[in-house]
Amino acid sequence: MRVQSQRTDVLPLTWELPAGLGLTWCLAAVLALPVGQGLAYLLVGEPFAWPDQALGQSLLGLLAGEPGRGFPVAVASNCPQAGLVYGCIALVEVLVAIVAVWALGWWWRTVGPAAQFGLASRHEVQAVLGPRVLRKRRKTIRPDTVAPTSSWFFRRGQP
Repeated sequence: MRVQSQRTDVLPLTWELPAGLGLTWCLAAVLALPVGQGLAYLLVGEPFAWPDQALGQSLLGLLAGEPGRGFPVAVASNCPQAGLVYGCIALVEVLVAIVAVWALGWWWRTVGPAAQFGLASRHEVQAVLGPRVLRKRRKTIRPDTVAPTSSWFFRRGQP
């Protein structure tokens, strides 16, 4: 029987948490556009460029295929090639997606449906019992992982 079915104090999952997480992910995905553009500036030897006052104009420029729009003239004149800008943006977007999938997996295992509430993790057990006690009691803790030792019972030819 699963541990989750025995819990009685489970809070209902309403729309607020998924909506907040979805909006946070969308914000990270949108902000990855200027971050990728700034990374492209770094790769060509320029200082990191962030569109302070014209973030919306810069985002529209990136979506329209015009990197460097929304920056002052001195910064926009040193804009890297579009291929490098969009390659860096793709790299940052992939990193955002990887972090989002990792965070979802972490949530799923720790507090989500796959969580085993009330069970200690491997590291918590080792911190409490210590490695010596774990080795000594390994046959009791996980008998399926310990090879049978030779004893008088096995030496007599019995199974």
